[in-house]
Amino acid sequence: MIASVRYTWKPAVTRRAHIIGVLCLWPGLAAGCGDIFATRPAPLFSVPLAIEGEPIGSAVIDTGGGYELLLRDSFGLEVVDVVEVLAFGGKELVGVTEGFQYTAGGWDSTTDAALVGLSVCDCNGLGFHFFRKTGTVLGLDFANPRAMFLPVVPTGGVTIPFQPPPSFLPSFDSAFVQVEIASDSDTRTVLGLLDTGTNASVMRRGLVGTPSSLTPDRLDVTVTVESLGTVAVQVGLFDTAGLPDIILGTDVMRAWSDRWYFFFAKERGTVTAVPDLESDAVPGNASSLAH
Repeated sequence: MIASVRYTWKPAVTRRAHIIGVLCLWPGLAAGCGDIFATRPAPLFSVPLAIEGEPIGSAVIDTGGGYELLLRDSFGLEVVDVVEVLAFGGKELVGVTEGFQYTAGGWDSTTDAALVGLSVCDCNGLGFHFFRKTGTVLGLDFANPRAMFLPVVPTGGVTIPFQPPPSFLPSFDSAFVQVEIASDSDTRTVLGLLDTGTNASVMRRGLVGTPSSLTPDRLDVTVTVESLGTVAVQVGLFDTAGLPDIILGTDVMRAWSDRWYFFFAKERGTVTAVPDLESDAVPGNASSLAH
């Protein structure tokens, strides 16, 4: 999650005056940015990526990334600046490249800059600013699994409008939805971020419940969206200030539905889930394991 910035080249300038945003790729097993806590990892989705016509591998689709492109290294591009970002490990400096042409998932585009050198993720990422910029609808099919770039959201399913971002992240206008989080009798309603950049959901420590001494960094919770149902999941706990209260990865999304469609409008947008007959989510207060 990194807020968009228009970069202007200035020799030997390091932009440390403010954090330009937050990055929610969670480090782990799958594609370099995945599971830590889930026992059966949910998939991450990626698409082929090429720079100036040269294939460089794939890019993880990251609806929790407030940037256009994140690169694991410069791939011969000139790094012309440095900016400060906030990731799970805290604040860090990352490089900013010169502008270039690229192709992601068969879609040709040009960017003013890309971020490069994030310490917690040895991967390329395609953030939600790509979809806001191009108007492309992101379709995810967990049954296959595969990602699709579509011109419009298909009909059917449950459509949920994105909520305004939290007050402490006013420029991070991403895929926030209202969710109810519960652990035992402790319940809170918060904004949850639907983040395809991780397959292991995480939550701010102390939001609800108390972890056991045997698993101090994990907690069993239920997550409810009224129109989708309730899912039980074991979340990882984090303490980094400035991140959303709960970040819902593909482990929870898969339990709610097999098919998802993200549309990032100029402001806000929608997510449409198409529930399937074998969904792990259940109505009311019942719960089932997401992993």
